[in-house]
Amino acid sequence: MGPVDFNLQVLAKAMTLRLQRHGAIAGNIANADTPGYRPTQISFEEELQKVSSSHNFSKLNGIQSKSEISDDGVARLDGNTVNLDKQMAALSQNAILYNATAEFVARKFRMIKAVLS
Repeated sequence: MGPVDFNLQVLAKAMTLRLQRHGAIAGNIANADTPGYRPTQISFEEELQKVSSSHNFSKLNGIQSKSEISDDGVARLDGNTVNLDKQMAALSQNAILYNATAEFVARKFRMIKAVLS
């Protein structure tokens, strides 16, 4: 597998993992008023960075996101710890990074198409 293929696979994996994160954040926002709810956080960047640095395709397919409870702040009286402002900011940041990755993939495909034309 060539470097272009591997780079596209890394970008595709990053988009998949960001989509998972988006779902978790959306769930946190949806449960902002649920008594006792504690928000979850999805992490994957460190593992993705290690694998992309090693150029090991077999490890790339094995990357899984890590989901953990991540209290946003002090619990309210009902036990809910969702900080809506933090969650909205995280959702915006994740969306920006997802869109940037998608644009990068599109540009790579346009470059490949131009070379082949």
